[in-house]
Amino acid sequence: HPRAPSPPAPPDRVRRAVGVAAMQRVAAATVLWAVANAAKMQLTPMERVAQLLQEMKHRIEQDGKLEQQSYDKYACWCEDTLGRKAKDISTGKEQIEELGALIIKLKSEIASHGAEIAQTRKDLAANVEARREATEVRDKEHAGYLDEKTESEQCVGALEAATKVLAGAGTKRGFLETMQEAQ
Repeated sequence: HPRAPSPPAPPDRVRRAVGVAAMQRVAAATVLWAVANAAKMQLTPMERVAQLLQEMKHRIEQDGKLEQQSYDKYACWCEDTLGRKAKDISTGKEQIEELGALIIKLKSEIASHGAEIAQTRKDLAANVEARREATEVRDKEHAGYLDEKTESEQCVGALEAATKVLAGAGTKRGFLETMQEAQ
């Protein structure tokens, strides 16, 4: 690696102002920095492997904590879902029993209503036949009434004419003239 150029040297008056104590502190910091870097650079391969294993252990522990949190959330979700599904299954079984009983009840009602429908159809057919017969009887009675009415009207007309003829019998008018007036 190419080395970075070193900074320019401070002027003389700054060097004098810094003093010996400050120089000692800077020197101590520089030595500590150099020792730390040297310690890192001069690790033996076994020390380096041990250091890498420690770092890996730390990362694995962190990953384990995150995985445990994820697992805990998943386990909680599983428990909630399992409880909800068990309740749904129980409710479904109860509904199956209730609906089975309802189906049986409704099938029996269908059978009974089927019999009622058949009876109603028979009654309706009987009523239609009875109405037809009653209409025939009324039509015959009406025809008889009309015949009787016509005959009665003719009889009444004939009686009125006879009454006029007989009422005029003592007046000396002719029989034929009275007949013609009656008609």
